[in-house]
Amino acid sequence: MIHKTRGIVIHNIRYTDNSVISHIYTEGFGRLAFMVNGARSRKGTVRINLLHHLSILEMEVYIKQSRELQRIREMRLHETLAGISGHPVKNAVAIFVAEVLYRTLQEQEANPAMFTFLVNAIKILDLSDSGYANFHLLFLMGLTRHLGFYPRNNYNRTREYFDMENAVFIEKQPLQPCFIAPPASRHFAGVMGCSFENMDSLKLNSDLRNELVTGLLDFYRYHLPGMGQIKSLPVLREVF
Repeated sequence: MIHKTRGIVIHNIRYTDNSVISHIYTEGFGRLAFMVNGARSRKGTVRINLLHHLSILEMEVYIKQSRELQRIREMRLHETLAGISGHPVKNAVAIFVAEVLYRTLQEQEANPAMFTFLVNAIKILDLSDSGYANFHLLFLMGLTRHLGFYPRNNYNRTREYFDMENAVFIEKQPLQPCFIAPPASRHFAGVMGCSFENMDSLKLNSDLRNELVTGLLDFYRYHLPGMGQIKSLPVLREVF
């Protein structure tokens, strides 16, 4: 059956010289994998230049629940993300975000709140003129709300240790090894209190920014044990 849906490209795997398997998070069906024949060929109906990281697409697709790889009838850009594709730093952020989504989004069912969050965040990254060095931190924090382990921001001068297991700030260093200690914990709480609209208000140097993204990914791995390592992280650290 043919369905119309929007989708966000999160990962591509080269299958043959001219074809790819594209993992796309769709508005109507959650995460799906599509066989895209001829994507690298001039004669292909779906071209590889539509399948950039975080591309937002309008799609007509053939969906068969018993099939592992779905097929695309027609596809076009829903948004032209020139602000990402033409900007090397934003592009590195997009590659990182797409890999995080590839590692964390597994459900093959619609999640309208998740999809809306992702589309809005991608548009903000594309259009932002400042503060995008902090975008990945705010994105990771915001995504936890939709994944079900958003932390409680109860930080104060007596509760300075962030306990990853219980997702709260506590007074003493926890016995288990998964925590964020001061002074980084104060900035971790600052990320929680920030939004995309004022992300340039976070005054972080590169060392602190890298420490926070490492802490956030450790927090993810604690609650999503199968997530694994993010291979694009070293590149992101390099650009910041």
